[in-house]
Amino acid sequence: MSPPTDRKSYNLCSSSSWLTGLAVGASLWGLLWLALIAGQLGQPHVNNIWVKEAYTLKQRAVSAAGDERKLLIVGGSASMFGVDSSLLESELGLPVVNFGVNAGIGTYALPALAEPHIKSGDVVVLPLEYRLLLWDGKPSYVTLSWALEHPKTLRDWRMVTWLYGIWQLPLQRVWEGYAGIPNNYSNDGPYGPHRLDRQGDQRFSAKSEQSAAQLAYLRQLPPEKYVKTLAASRLGLNLWAKWWHAWRDRGACLLVVPPPLMWHPEYDKPAWRNFFGQVGGRVESVGGFYMGSAADTFFPVEAMFDTNYHLSAEARVEYTSWLAQVVLAADLPCLSGRTDGDGKPLYLSPMP
Repeated sequence: MSPPTDRKSYNLCSSSSWLTGLAVGASLWGLLWLALIAGQLGQPHVNNIWVKEAYTLKQRAVSAAGDERKLLIVGGSASMFGVDSSLLESELGLPVVNFGVNAGIGTYALPALAEPHIKSGDVVVLPLEYRLLLWDGKPSYVTLSWALEHPKTLRDWRMVTWLYGIWQLPLQRVWEGYAGIPNNYSNDGPYGPHRLDRQGDQRFSAKSEQSAAQLAYLRQLPPEKYVKTLAASRLGLNLWAKWWHAWRDRGACLLVVPPPLMWHPEYDKPAWRNFFGQVGGRVESVGGFYMGSAADTFFPVEAMFDTNYHLSAEARVEYTSWLAQVVLAADLPCLSGRTDGDGKPLYLSPMP
C-alpha cells in the first residue's frame, strides 16, 4: 500500500493511529488497575477492624440467647447508638440484641451478616438509615473497603456498581490492602467492642461525654442529599425485599421503622416532605411492613452525639420508648403467638 500523498489523508491516518494508541494505553492501564485490585482482595484493613470486632461481640450476644425467641435490631450505627436494648427488652418481654454496627458496609453486606442469626419466631426490627434502605447502587468508600476485604460480597454486585466502584476506588486504599495491619495497631477509637455493652448498645455517649468540637461539628452539618440521590432509586429496596422474603418464609416477623435523624430546616421543604412521606409506601411496595414516619424520629441537634444519625444516651431512651410503642402497636404475630396451620407466624398480609 502506497503512503498517503495529501495532507488530508495524512491527518486522517495520524488521528487514527493516535486514537488506537490511546485505546490500547487505556486498556493496558485498566488491566493493570484490575490486577492491582485483585492482588490484595481478601486482605485485612484497619478500616474494618472495629466493624468485625463489633459483629463478633453481637454474634456472641445472639448465641447467649440460645434457642429462645428474640428481638433482633438490624441496621447501622443509628441503631447501635439509638436503641436501649435493656429498656426494649423490659417493654416487650423478649431478649433483645442490638445487631446494628455500620451502615457504610452496604446493602449487600449488612443483611448477609444478620442472615444466620434470624430464626422462626424472631422479631426483626429494621431502623435502616435511608441510604442503606434506598441504596442507589453507588458504593461509598466504606462499602468498597469492606468489599475488598470480603470479596464474596462482590459476586452479587451489579456491573454498574462494579464499574463505579473501580472508578472511585483510591489508589491509597489498594496499597494499604497490600500493606496489611500495622504491627503497633490498637483500636482505642470511638467505635468498637470496647464501647459496646453485652447487648450491643453503644456506651460512653452521654451528653456529659460530648466534646465542644463534636457539638460544633453537628451544628454546621448540611442536610443530606437524599432528594437528589434516592428519590427514585430501586436497587436497595429490591435487595432488602429478597432477604425479607427469606426471613418471613423462615417464620420471622419483620418491621421496618424510620431511624433517628438530626432535624434540619431543609427537611421542612415540600420536596423533602414528599421524600420522607413516600418511604413507607416504597417499603410496602416490595412487601415490607413499615410503621411510623420520619417526623416521629427527627431529633434536634442537642439530642445528637457525634453524627447526624447518632443519638446521645439520653435521647436514646426517648427513641427506644417510641420504638417499643410502635412494635406493640404493630401487633406482630411473633409477639402475639398467632400462627398458621404449619405453626409459622400468621401475617397480617402476604408478601407480594
